[in-house]
Amino acid sequence: MGIEWFRDLSITILAFTTTLLLIFIALLVYSLYRTAKSTLLLVQAATKIMSDTVAQIQKDINPLLSLLDLIQGVFRGFQGIGKIFKKESKEGG
Repeated sequence: MGIEWFRDLSITILAFTTTLLLIFIALLVYSLYRTAKSTLLLVQAATKIMSDTVAQIQKDINPLLSLLDLIQGVFRGFQGIGKIFKKESKEGG
């Protein structure tokens, strides 16, 4: 057994170890890919559900908001008229 035999043995061990390591890394990357893909699908489904919910709420609330805007406008109109009369009563009396 000369030095060449030990050289060949170390090259063989290194090649075997490198092959096993590459297979392990490939399996790990594939597992991470599957996990990320399923997580992405879940996030997309949740986003669609939230978008549909927000659209439905906006559809239901729009008439209510119009009514609230009308009430607020009438209330501010009464406040403006009230301020006019308060100024006149302060000036006159």
